[in-house]
Amino acid sequence: MKILLRPLLVAALALLICAPALAQRQIVVAQGEGVENWDPPVGWDSASEWIEMNVYDCLTFPDRETGEMVGWLAESWENLDDTTWRLSLRQGVTFHNGTPFTAEDVKFSIDRIINGSREQFIVFNQWAFVDTVTIIDDYTIEITTDYPDPAFLSEISGTGCGVVSKAYVEEVGDNGLANFGMGTGPFKLVDYDRDQHVILEANEDYWGGKPEIDRLVFRVIPEPSTRIAELLTGGVDIAPGILPQDLPRIEADPRLQVVQYLTDRVYGLTIAHAPPPGVDAVATSIPEIREAIDYAIDRDELIALAGGGVPTLTRLTPPLPCWDTVDPPLYNVNPYDPERARQILEEIGYPDVPGGPVITLHGTFGQYIAQREIAETIATMLEDVGFEVDLDIREFSTFRETVYRGSNEELMLQSLGNIITDPWIYILNYDSRFGNRIPVRGRFSNPELDTLAAAANVAMDPAERCRILNEYAHKVVNFRPTIELFRMADSIAMPVNVSWTPPPDGNLQFVNLTFND
Repeated sequence: MKILLRPLLVAALALLICAPALAQRQIVVAQGEGVENWDPPVGWDSASEWIEMNVYDCLTFPDRETGEMVGWLAESWENLDDTTWRLSLRQGVTFHNGTPFTAEDVKFSIDRIINGSREQFIVFNQWAFVDTVTIIDDYTIEITTDYPDPAFLSEISGTGCGVVSKAYVEEVGDNGLANFGMGTGPFKLVDYDRDQHVILEANEDYWGGKPEIDRLVFRVIPEPSTRIAELLTGGVDIAPGILPQDLPRIEADPRLQVVQYLTDRVYGLTIAHAPPPGVDAVATSIPEIREAIDYAIDRDELIALAGGGVPTLTRLTPPLPCWDTVDPPLYNVNPYDPERARQILEEIGYPDVPGGPVITLHGTFGQYIAQREIAETIATMLEDVGFEVDLDIREFSTFRETVYRGSNEELMLQSLGNIITDPWIYILNYDSRFGNRIPVRGRFSNPELDTLAAAANVAMDPAERCRILNEYAHKVVNFRPTIELFRMADSIAMPVNVSWTPPPDGNLQFVNLTFND
């Protein structure tokens, strides 16, 4: 087994991975990056969340195949009135250190977010719907919301939903939790090196039944080519994000299979509508510039590069409620018109515009399929219609700490997921009342969108909510706080002797993986 790491780290990792008896079932997964933070509302990035959700449970969660909302740590629920929900909790559950799970842990997990700040918890604004959490008894809680909330069950399964142990956090503190996660989930954390690996073992006492995998290892391998090499030489068992050019080699290997599926993620460009601090102007603050960028990009070519997908102007995509009521349609649409883009630039006098002529396009690599290649292709498309482009590709951790946290100059390529059971995360991303989630990168706000978002967030009648979302979706496309490109497909390679259906949200949860031999 060839592992491309420094020799001492190779030896240490080999001991950890090979430690189980041969009879045990082990799966090694290649991942573009490791866990940033084991505290669920802090470890906000998708890579962290994908791994963490093997260790934690939420109150509710979407079924991995159907998207239907099902009970996890909450067995059942009742909507007592427009703003009060009573949840009956699962009994007999223990955290990985043996501490019993009770209502105290649920209240503690939610209260620490809503009583905190965005500086502490990146998901703070996403949990603003909660007013109070009241303990009725050890296994019953009531959650009241600030307003009637049609998305409640979906929201409590959103980012940061992993329930933590009150006793554990009080014992080790926030820093202790950040460095070593401990939940009620199907796998227990054994060893963790942020830059190298995560090693988990099966939770023998998991309420949902012990997983078939005895030991689950995530190896951090940022470069896609290295992930493929490790897959073909047996260094890893599962590798997501397979590029089209790598498919023939993998499909020719009798040990491997490739599963292709449509994710809920949408590739798009976050647009700066105002300059960052210290800069006088950005060209993308001009609506016509944003329009020309939109027309300059051939979404079908990007999809071919990524190995599959569906062109879209919106993140309101299937299976989200209301996606099919948007009229005229915004999904499966490609407005590519380079001649129109050139005409717009000529009409506004580009390159002689405020903030021009250079348009910076920020990108990264290693997290999602073909990130670098897509950014490079977009840059070429923009140059073809007359833009002067500065392509800025950074390693993901650097990209996250700099560009993503506020230094987006004009354009930032990213892939964002949806909550597959409700449009609330789609609404949130353009609603400036929810703080700096999008404005910090796009520096965008619009009172019309804020008003519509407020109405959609309380519309308990499904038909009325879809009517509002129809208007909202078209205004988002018109104002272009982002330019959405395509719904992302993905290909994941795995051994032929396992069965596992990747969920649309791409979450790498392996509790339902089974072995066929």
